[in-house]
Amino acid sequence: MSNDARELYKHEEITRSNTLISAKYKSTLTENKIMVLALKKAKRDEYGRPTITFTTSEIKKVMGRDDGSFYTQLKSVAKAMTGRTMFIEDKEQHSFKFINIIHTAEFENGKFTVNFTPEMNNYLDDLKSNFTTMNMGILVDFTSNYAYRIYELLKTQAYRVDKDNTPLQIDYNLSELKLAIGCVNTQEERVQKELDRPNPDFDYIVNSVAKEKHFDKWYDFRVNVLDVAKRQINEKSDLEIDYEPIRSGRGGKVVGITFFIKKNVNYNEIEAKTEKENEILLKNGTSVVEAGKVPDDFNERFEEIMDYIDIRVSSKDIKTFLKAADYDVERVKAAYDLSKEQAEIKNFVGWMKKAIEEGYSSETIHVMKGSEEKAKKADKVLAEYEKEKETGSLAERTWNRIKKKEEYREFLRYLHDQEGMTEETLEIAYEPRECMELYQNWKLK
Repeated sequence: MSNDARELYKHEEITRSNTLISAKYKSTLTENKIMVLALKKAKRDEYGRPTITFTTSEIKKVMGRDDGSFYTQLKSVAKAMTGRTMFIEDKEQHSFKFINIIHTAEFENGKFTVNFTPEMNNYLDDLKSNFTTMNMGILVDFTSNYAYRIYELLKTQAYRVDKDNTPLQIDYNLSELKLAIGCVNTQEERVQKELDRPNPDFDYIVNSVAKEKHFDKWYDFRVNVLDVAKRQINEKSDLEIDYEPIRSGRGGKVVGITFFIKKNVNYNEIEAKTEKENEILLKNGTSVVEAGKVPDDFNERFEEIMDYIDIRVSSKDIKTFLKAADYDVERVKAAYDLSKEQAEIKNFVGWMKKAIEEGYSSETIHVMKGSEEKAKKADKVLAEYEKEKETGSLAERTWNRIKKKEEYREFLRYLHDQEGMTEETLEIAYEPRECMELYQNWKLK
């Protein structure tokens, strides 16, 4: 998420029911961000349901993207949101319930409308107790779904931190935490059946019932969930956290997590740094980037060049071009346009890098015309490529090759960590070319 979204919402707060925050459900980071904004701005429609309509620009800021796959991703998010069931339990009252959150989610005429179910009124109106107020700018700034959810859960207890800022200790059963932050798919029928019991056994649900679960091993959970959450919460929020495992038995199996939370005394410095970054002047419609520094919107620039260059190049090559151009996409485009005037280039990547660095132009280099025979061969190759590109067969074959690589499973784990996205969602919601773009962005991280 770029700093502009954090800046946009930094003065806004949202107050929500702790019961709603502590509910167990599986969702992506994008869904959570759209949800919290929807809850903040929702008004009653003629049926008494909370409803909100977003403009395209608002949604793009929340999603942190402005590229061609925006529509496809939003469609996937809308589908997931309308099918989402939330398990809510009140342990003090010994009660629980499953509720559907969203009645309809639709995109039409450039506007995205979310209609909540009437049941959500109980968690939005007249909150006189058991609620938590959070800063919207902090919430939309998280880039890890697990960091987002763990922050929400811990924030509900932050009021207990004393004036001396002594770290507050909060214990969580490991399995219950995994259910709460979406490491387990609570949409599965058997999982919901077990949660429906008066005293659900969370360990049994996670270890023996759930089919779709992530970071089963303690090491994976610690590295990909807890360490990421700790880093992002400490860097981006008003809380400072740490944790340690709770072990049991002779083998020392991890059965729970102890979190230590206190107020982040550096939070004002974080805000000052963010404001300073947002003061970077704009030049010719693009951000001025310090030499050698990777810009925050690198992925957007990368995708723009990926779309512009219509021959096969690797993600590493595009990264090389951008770095040589100090991340100025127009310099890369100019060099590529010039390359197409050359009859033959033996080392395309080397030529492009030098052309960018030395500022080649049609006035400074001799453009070889080449023979008619070479031109015909080049036209034939280009025509075949364009045909494959139009039909999608090239992208599909390339994506199928990527899925056979050993690192593909690691890529899927990354998608789940950052967006809570499963392989099934990836295949259904994205075209092969969009899948490749996600993969290439991951390779550059």
